[in-house]
Amino acid sequence: MTKAMYVHVPFCDHICAYCDFTRCGYYQPLAEQWLCAIKKELQEKSLEPCISMYIGGGTPSALSESQLKTLLEALAPYTEHVSEYTMEANAESLSTAKIALLVKYGVNRISMGAQSFQPHHLRRMERSADYSMIKQCIEELRSRHIKNISLDLMYGLPDQTMSEWEEDLHKAMALPITHLSLYALTIEENSRFGKANIKPCDSDVEADFYERAMKLLNANGFQQYEISNFARDHRVSRHNLAYWHYEDFYGIGCGASGKENHVRYDNTRNLHTYIQNGPSPEQIRLTPEEEMFEMMMMGLRLQEGVADTTFHKRFDCSYHDVFEDAIQKHIALGNLQEYDCRLSATEQGMMLLHEILVDFL
Repeated sequence: MTKAMYVHVPFCDHICAYCDFTRCGYYQPLAEQWLCAIKKELQEKSLEPCISMYIGGGTPSALSESQLKTLLEALAPYTEHVSEYTMEANAESLSTAKIALLVKYGVNRISMGAQSFQPHHLRRMERSADYSMIKQCIEELRSRHIKNISLDLMYGLPDQTMSEWEEDLHKAMALPITHLSLYALTIEENSRFGKANIKPCDSDVEADFYERAMKLLNANGFQQYEISNFARDHRVSRHNLAYWHYEDFYGIGCGASGKENHVRYDNTRNLHTYIQNGPSPEQIRLTPEEEMFEMMMMGLRLQEGVADTTFHKRFDCSYHDVFEDAIQKHIALGNLQEYDCRLSATEQGMMLLHEILVDFL
């Protein structure tokens, strides 16, 4: 059974300066055409109800109230057994009426973009929602009984100081949220930051930001369970665990990716192609060797790591049979550890995972 579905909404009220995701400025007639294409894609595919549903983007809350209702109605047949139903949102576009719709259709988790609480960084990133707007939105969500709320924060921003980063973390921890996702700024070539030739943060400074966040959050009730993700009261992202456990998932919409029955696919990123011709996916049939590597790549992001029993069940061999040299090398270096037939990264290894995985190729 495919347990997870991801639905990509490509529209945003405005485009942030750092963003290079599949997205475009919201335009009502175009969004209407996109909704027709989404409904057609769902009708043409044989999909099972899921355990987790995730509506991402883009900014799904940029849709109008009527369009959001249309989307949620189209997804309703697949949410009967959903235990975690997440939608990404920005505070400035998540109105009272839209929150009521989310409650009606069973959405029980919100992932909200914050990125920073510093006014000058928000202006530079071209983001609208400040701390007071986000705080007010969270209070309204909780009053409507959506209490599982995640925030995104970014570090390594242009000219960001450690004191600003610490202030952002303390402000986030003071909010009644259950989850934090932290992302280092990546300068994408086609983003406005990239076109302005803004340089990425020095790697050592970036590591300092990350290490400081790990210590602050773990000391204040947010347990790190994945490289970039921290949960309070064990409220981990069940949907994202499907990716990190290397399970199959449906990808619906322009720009969405999925993995089913040993095939990974990427739907077209061209909105007009999607509207006219459907998802038009590029497909890659994965070899057992590719799947073994990808399972280790995803699983080692987790604090819990990869269980050899799970690996053996999927591939009829131990991860030691395939990756023994890399495993022993990085255990000796203090980057990996193994307890009870479960391989995981150490705190040091979490910061070096890319270099570790090169040896698994």
